[in-house]
Amino acid sequence: MLTNGLPTSSSPTPGTPRARVKRAARYAACTAALGALSHAALADSSSQFLRSDYFQGVPYATSAAYTPGVTLYGAVDQSIGFTKGAQTAFVQQSGGEWTSKIGLYGVEDLGGGYRVRFALENGFNAANGQLGSKNTLFNREAWIGIGSASTGELKLGVQDDVGVPLFIDVFGQIGSVSTVAYLTAWTYDLGPGASYETPRLTNAISYSSPWFGPFNAQVALSLHDSSSTAPTIATRAVAFNYYDGHLFGTLSYLGNYGLNALTTSQYVRTDNFAAGVLYDGGHYVLSAGYSFLAPRLEGDRVASLYTLGALYRYRQRNDFRVELAYRSVGGAGDRSLGVTLGYDYNLSARTALYVRGALLHNTGAAPSYGGYPSQQPTVDNIVNTYAGANGAIETYRSPHVLLVGMYHKF
Repeated sequence: MLTNGLPTSSSPTPGTPRARVKRAARYAACTAALGALSHAALADSSSQFLRSDYFQGVPYATSAAYTPGVTLYGAVDQSIGFTKGAQTAFVQQSGGEWTSKIGLYGVEDLGGGYRVRFALENGFNAANGQLGSKNTLFNREAWIGIGSASTGELKLGVQDDVGVPLFIDVFGQIGSVSTVAYLTAWTYDLGPGASYETPRLTNAISYSSPWFGPFNAQVALSLHDSSSTAPTIATRAVAFNYYDGHLFGTLSYLGNYGLNALTTSQYVRTDNFAAGVLYDGGHYVLSAGYSFLAPRLEGDRVASLYTLGALYRYRQRNDFRVELAYRSVGGAGDRSLGVTLGYDYNLSARTALYVRGALLHNTGAAPSYGGYPSQQPTVDNIVNTYAGANGAIETYRSPHVLLVGMYHKF
């Protein structure tokens, strides 16, 4: 899933090339693609929430995306919270609004409208300093790209996948609290052939077309690792995007191959068809999304996810957020309703205090597939199964979490 699909500009001069931003991460790192928008859209962009605030501190989502040189950027996000599932716990954790991260972003102007760009980005746990991925320094971004406003951009390396951007969820699909994040990627009750592509592609090749007015397209391929027996093309994705300065929309397809959880040798493709729309009205944001997961293994089930989100800014400093998510499984009684609520008090465009609350309510019983685990969606790092009477495994059906924290983007 793309984390950012908005084009941006190198200066406020009408008619200059515009780019589309590819990532505001969980969290919120962005990866921009070059493009063009109309003068009317740019003239009105100062009132937009995403452009004027949300992407502050993310260099390739602002005019810095075209400034030659190297930029250090990142975010530090810490929260304390209360989680309830099969067990109750008080926690300190990294990330309630953004993923804590540090990165380097660079641009070289080649002349003739062409630029080379690169990004190296590492996520980390601000609570204990550990790397986001074990033995991996740049687990979030490690790519180089070349392109221009007239030809589009080619990128190679670890990068955001192509699909519905994370900002369609007004909580950025941050893994510690967003119920959308958990329900989007949940596959345990679909069968042993079901898998979900992570938000980033490794060994990837992508191309983002120029912007033709408000329209743009993207394609991406992820090649298998040299030590893997997976198909040569492990993931393929395509997206068609629309952006007119306030309204963003996308239609996407992503097909990825994952291991059959029972055989651990057979690779099965899971198809993900998705759509998302967001309207940025400046002091308010409205969004909606749909995702359909269909594993291609006989006997496996399919899942549909519907989401609605809203954000309202009151007197510049107060942001109120709400996100609803509903997931159903075809051929089974599994249904999940997720609610995430949030409030931010903005000390500046880069620093805020926040409160987050999330609840998932599950109905039905997750089907069992031999040795494949029988689980239902949860949120955060919550244990939702426990030993009941006579040692029977019971499920806590309504896991929830409450977080209080702060962040700073630099």
